[in-house]
Amino acid sequence: MNPVTSFGIVAYKETPEIKNVLERIHAWSLETSAKVHFHPFTTSQLPPRVAPCKSECDFLELSEALVSIGGDGTFLSVAHMCRFVQKPVVGINLGGLGYLTDIGPEDIEISLTQISKGNYRTISRMVLEASIYREGNKIASYQALNDIFINRINTTRMTAISAWYGKDFITDFFADGIIVATPNGSTAYSLAAGGPIVEPNVKALLLTPICPHSLTERPIILPADNFVKLVVSETNSECLLSADGLESIQLQYNDEVIVSYGGAQTNLIQLAERSYFALLRKKLDWGKAYKKRLSR
Repeated sequence: MNPVTSFGIVAYKETPEIKNVLERIHAWSLETSAKVHFHPFTTSQLPPRVAPCKSECDFLELSEALVSIGGDGTFLSVAHMCRFVQKPVVGINLGGLGYLTDIGPEDIEISLTQISKGNYRTISRMVLEASIYREGNKIASYQALNDIFINRINTTRMTAISAWYGKDFITDFFADGIIVATPNGSTAYSLAAGGPIVEPNVKALLLTPICPHSLTERPIILPADNFVKLVVSETNSECLLSADGLESIQLQYNDEVIVSYGGAQTNLIQLAERSYFALLRKKLDWGKAYKKRLSR
């Protein structure tokens, strides 16, 4: 890949761990003469006499690649910040599972050096597009790397959501809500709601009901070459639509939500070839309990 000559560094939280990472990145930039630009949110944690960019617009314009510091939530926020343009993103994992973050805190300097030399590859992940219509008028649109989901709010009652795949009616879901996820998001909210794990290179839409009233209403995997339409079909239902848990809008009765894959993608930096299933074994501890029993 092309060498990266300027890095944009983003962190949203204030912790001693993040402050230490920012100081290390600044020291690395001085040693290597690499250009590093800090997001305005990092101001209070930067070393003395180190100034961040004046604005987010300047930050994005000056940075060839973006580096998120935190967990998967921070990574998703950075992807949303740059509106899923082709600018590559890599994450330094200071969070929990870290499916999206590729760099461990022990490998920061060597990893950034490899990226600056072009010793990396980019992998593309599909992005969902959701359009919300009210009385025939488009009132909002969102994009999501992981999922678009609808949840009931301010009520103990279940909601009713009618679902179509293209013009083909699927069913009325009576549940706490529903998730439309990408394969990349199959290990996020959808997995917690009982959805399947789907290899990220598959172009598919995952439809997962949240705590459905009927045990026969199961997750569905659909080809990504058509859209999913969701309609709030309960008159007194109060629902919130959210994109990756970061942007949201309250829905009303009979609102229509069209979720599709329009070809938009975001690029993730990957430093080494790795098996997706090796990642799952590591993050989900697959097989470890059985191996521990055998070793006794």
